[in-house]
Amino acid sequence: MEQRRPLAFALCGALLALLAACAPAPEGGNPVQTAIAATLTARPFSTPPTATQAPPTPTPTFEPGGRPRGKIVYVCQYSKQSGRNQICIMNADGSDPRTLTQGGQYDDFFPSITPDGQYVLFASNRTGRYQIYEYQLASDQLTQLTEFTNISAFAPTASPDGRWIVFYATRDGQTYPASHSIWVMGRDGTGALQLTQRTGGGWDPVWSPDSTRIQFAGEVNGFPQLFVMNADGSQLSQVTRLSGLRGRNDWSVNGLLATYLGGSWDRDIYVFDTQGENVVQLTDGGNNLAPSFSPDGQWLTFMSYRDNPRQDLGCEIYVMRVDGTDARRLTSNDICDWQPRWGP
Repeated sequence: MEQRRPLAFALCGALLALLAACAPAPEGGNPVQTAIAATLTARPFSTPPTATQAPPTPTPTFEPGGRPRGKIVYVCQYSKQSGRNQICIMNADGSDPRTLTQGGQYDDFFPSITPDGQYVLFASNRTGRYQIYEYQLASDQLTQLTEFTNISAFAPTASPDGRWIVFYATRDGQTYPASHSIWVMGRDGTGALQLTQRTGGGWDPVWSPDSTRIQFAGEVNGFPQLFVMNADGSQLSQVTRLSGLRGRNDWSVNGLLATYLGGSWDRDIYVFDTQGENVVQLTDGGNNLAPSFSPDGQWLTFMSYRDNPRQDLGCEIYVMRVDGTDARRLTSNDICDWQPRWGP
């Protein structure tokens, strides 16, 4: 998770029935469950590399002299109050910034852009409990997608095929980290299904580029690490064994994974392959967090305090190439801009 938040191939039929029995959704049945089973039957997962198989080597290409494309959505803090955040969006070169949610009366955060580029998903407490909302960019229409009564929902991300939303939730009456779990639901917010039952919790989920797997953070012996599972919750495996990991992560179309590591005010961006190997540090100093890949996999956006060290409102949004070069600052103001996510 962000520094401001405290914070498993296809096995259908019987497995899904067992999963449903162990983890019923909070609101009625699970129409998503049948749809996921049909999807996995029609498109089974490929066998993952074994320990003796070398993972594919990502070979991203670069446009000489090119510029980042698409849009970046992020959290902006015009209220200058913790817990009173807005959602902002800008072009990936920093131009045309605008605020999507106004006023600063609520806590709007964890934004992401849907694969079609038409909506922004985010979490908000505007009804008292954190629920998931969508904002249609063309019409400025805001729609509440969930109405949970015993969980609070965060970090919604639509699958690349546009069919599902993954998010993490905290359940009333439980303590961290067991209270944190990964859920999936239909793109319209129906049929919510809990996927994880880990005592080490689960948060900050992202999709694989083919929509078949989900990566997320969870605790192991008291320390966060990254995990991957199938989109039905099966075949859970631990990916990382890294020190200082927090949770916010991403999965590139070129096969790279990204996260940030380090202690307070000294965090850096790292990339590695899907086996958690070949770890490369991209930044060095400045407290860099929350990496997100561009849709073409050639760039990363992230937040950093490099130009405003140790200032609570000093975080700004930056981009850099996936090899760590050509870092560019996109925002510049006296508020905190944080939690960026890239979209088309």
